[in-house]
This record gives sequence, C-alpha cells and structure tokens, in this order.
Amino acid sequence: MTPDGTWYVVEGVANSAIPIVLVHGVGLDHSMFDEQVGTLKLKHQVIRYDLLGHGRTPALAKQVSLHDFRDQLLGLFDHLQIETAFLVGFSLGGIIAQRFVADHRHRLHGIVLINTFYRRTDDELAGVRARLRVTEKEGLEGIVEQAIERWFDPSFQARHPETVANVRKVLGSNNRRGYTDAYRVFAEAEMHNGAVLHGVDCPALVITGSEDPGATPVIAQRMVDDLSSARLMVLDGLRHMTTIEAPLLVNQALEGFFRAFELNPGDKPEKR
Repeated sequence: MTPDGTWYVVEGVANSAIPIVLVHGVGLDHSMFDEQVGTLKLKHQVIRYDLLGHGRTPALAKQVSLHDFRDQLLGLFDHLQIETAFLVGFSLGGIIAQRFVADHRHRLHGIVLINTFYRRTDDELAGVRARLRVTEKEGLEGIVEQAIERWFDPSFQARHPETVANVRKVLGSNNRRGYTDAYRVFAEAEMHNGAVLHGVDCPALVITGSEDPGATPVIAQRMVDDLSSARLMVLDGLRHMTTIEAPLLVNQALEGFFRAFELNPGDKPEKR
C-alpha cells in the first residue's frame, strides 16, 4: 500500500525493461485484469491497483475528481520509483490514462485505451447522465443488472455464468459514495478532458468491441484521429468487457504492442 492508502500488487518479471501499469473501470477492481496478468507477467513486470473508493483503496474524505485519480496514479509511479511505463486503461481507467498522458507524457512509453470514452456528444452522454441520477438517488441496486446487460453478450453470459457472477458481485459490493463519486467523474469527463489527446505523440493502441453500446467504434476512432501515433482494433461481436469476454484476443494485441518496443529499445520518451 502507498503512503496515501492506494492498494496495489506487483507481479511478474522484476527486471523487465518497461513495467506495465493497469487501471480498471468504475465499479470494478484490480481483479478485472486477472486474465491479462496471467499472460503478461511471464515476460513483464505488471502493476495493478484499486482506484480511490474501490476494492481495498478507501475513498477520499472529499468528493473525488478526475485530477485526484490522476494524482493517485502519479503517486503510485513515484512510490514504486517507476521512471517510465506502459499504461493500460479500461473504461474510466482509460479516461484517467488520457488525463495522465496529457499531463505526464514523459513518464510513458506507450498507452493502451480499452473500451473507453472520448469527446462524447450530448446524445452519447444521455444514458450515462440518466444512470448517474439513478445512482445518486437509489444507489447501486438499480444499475447492477443494467450494467451486466450492457457489458456482456447474452451468449457469453449463458456460457460463463460464474465469470459474470463474479463481476456482478464486485460491482454490487461497492461503497455507495465511492462508486457514485467515481461515476460522476466518468459522466463529467468531457468537462475536464475535452480534446486532451489532440496532438499527443505517445504511441497508442485503442481497443473496443464492435457491439459496445457505450464505448463505440465511432468514439474509439475519435481517439485515433486526435493522437499522433495510434492504431485502432475493433473486436468483432464483443461488448464492453472485452478483457474478460475475449482475453486471448486482447492479450495478443497487448503483447504485439509491447513487443514493438522490445525490438526498438532506444525509443524512450524525453522529459519536457
């Protein structure tokens, strides 16, 4: 645990050239990346942690902001003495990663944005804002099953009921204020991030599912268009939880992205 209370775990190859830091989504915790860590730790040092108000990390005494999440991540880098790393963010984690790369580009070799959001229109935000109002009024009871339906394809739910039950359990066990504060950050991200990726030269991989009703391929393409060096991967037939629905495909994409840097070890970001 860091001095400011962030719970984290370090796994894999201690002396790997470039560590990988994983940032989970709202209402989830570090365990959502179990399938990725199982593969990545064989060749890399992998760090994952629980966001403020999630899992084993307590909420702040005040209402959390996007900049608090960014500072939490920076504090983890500093605590572990990570000079530079690959940063992988899922959903809200991807929004945090966008803020981090904009403010601390020199700490990153590359960034992976998975099923995340950027420059959403009012129409794209309508459902998010409605769910925020329900959560503020009723807590998580009214949104857990809706989330499961948005996140997982029905056929996956039928084939993997235990996996889905585990995600449902994590989501439903959240601290109400911690979750609501984080969801508010998620819903209001455009106010703070805007077009924050425009012109950012950090090598990037953007991944989403073709059937993700929120983090759509259209939104993913916006990120690719604004970043200076990025490629898009749309996984056919998948919804929001691509890391769990198709871990093999996601892991192959991650390994391919990271391997490019192993072949070009001199590609190191300059501090600016």
